[in-house]
Amino acid sequence: MKISEFAAMNNVTAKMLRHYDEIGLLKPTAIDAETGYRSYESNQAHLLNWIVILKNLDFTLSEIKELLSGPTDGFRIIQQLIHKRIEILSTLNMQIQKKIAIDRLIQLIEKEGFKMDTKVDLLLLEQSGVHEIKKNIPNFETFLDAASSIADSCSAQDQISMFRLDISHFKQVNDDYGFEVGDKVIVACYQVIESNVQRHLPEAAIGRAYGDEFVVIAKAGEQLFAQTAQFIIDDLKRYDFSSIGCLKQMGCYIGGLVGHVRKADIRQMIEDSHESLSRARDKGPNSFEIEAYGL
Repeated sequence: MKISEFAAMNNVTAKMLRHYDEIGLLKPTAIDAETGYRSYESNQAHLLNWIVILKNLDFTLSEIKELLSGPTDGFRIIQQLIHKRIEILSTLNMQIQKKIAIDRLIQLIEKEGFKMDTKVDLLLLEQSGVHEIKKNIPNFETFLDAASSIADSCSAQDQISMFRLDISHFKQVNDDYGFEVGDKVIVACYQVIESNVQRHLPEAAIGRAYGDEFVVIAKAGEQLFAQTAQFIIDDLKRYDFSSIGCLKQMGCYIGGLVGHVRKADIRQMIEDSHESLSRARDKGPNSFEIEAYGL
C-alpha cells in the first residue's frame, strides 16, 4: 500500500515514515524506481507499533533501532525496559525534589518578597517543606521494587552493593529538641545521602527502612561504594545542623555488603546488612563497614 495509506492506518505521518526509512529503522517493502514512491505491507504495522510504544516510553530512535534489529529477543527487551524504568524512577525523584524546591521558593517570596540581593538557602527548611520531602522519601516497599529492578538488570558478572545507614543518637534529638527538629534532621540526612548517590552511583535506589535508618542499593563494586559512603559521612560532618534547630552535630553509622546477588536474594541481603551495621556501630559515629557477601 502507499505510504499515505500505511500512515493513515497506523495514525502516524508520512513524514515520520520517511524519516524512519532514512535512518534504517523501518524500511518500505518497495520503492518505485521512477517515482521514488514508497510501498508498505500491512504486516509491517506490528513493527511500527513497537517503535511507537518504545518512543512514547522515552527510548531514543537509535536505542529502538538497536533493540529491534535482527531476531526478536524477549529477554533483551525486558532488560532494556528495566533499565528505562530505573532511569525514569531516578528522573521522577529528581523532579519531585525540584517541585518541592519551587514550592519553597514560592512560599519564601510570598512571605518576604523578591529580593535579588538576598542569598537564598533552600536547605533552611520550613516545616511544611520538611513534611513534603519526608512524605516523598521512598518507603521500604518502593525501595524493594527499585532494588529488584536493579538486580534484574545485572549480569552474572555484575556486583551489587547495599548499605544501611543509621543516624547516630537520633532518639536524643527528639527528646532534646522535639519531633519537628527530628523530622528536619531526617530530611537533611536524606538529602545528603541522595545528592551523593546521584553524583557517584549510576544505577542506585534509596529508601527509608525505619525511623532513622536508610538503605541504598547500587550496581557498583566495593571501591566505588566505599568512596560514596565516605563522601556521605564527610558531608554530614560538614552540615550545619544548628541551622535547622539541632544543636548537636549529627553523624551516622554505615554497614554494607557487596556481592553477586540475584533478585530473589535481595531481601536476605538487606536483612544480613544488620550485622555489618552493628560492626560499624562498634567503631563509633561516622564509621562504615563494608564486607563481601555471598562468597
